[in-house]
Amino acid sequence: MYRINTANLVKNKLFICKEWNIQPSEIDRLPYYDYEFICEQINIIQKEQEKQQKEQEKEYASMQKNMNPSSMMSSLKNNLPNMANMKMPSMNFPK
Repeated sequence: MYRINTANLVKNKLFICKEWNIQPSEIDRLPYYDYEFICEQINIIQKEQEKQQKEQEKEYASMQKNMNPSSMMSSLKNNLPNMANMKMPSMNFPK
């Protein structure tokens, strides 16, 4: 027969109810092997989500490196001389 860790069972039920909006009574109606398959699939989904989150964090970190304030200031300094060469328009008023 099966040996079931009750604390683990309750923890998994709570997680499934919270994350997937399923009533606990629906989980209780499932045969135990269906419940086990669901738990396995949830673990696979979680691992994929964690992998995607780590990739996004790496992308964010690389974006932050590119947004270094000193590099932004140097690009501003390069653009300022162009702005200084601008002349005010001359206006002629009729007499």
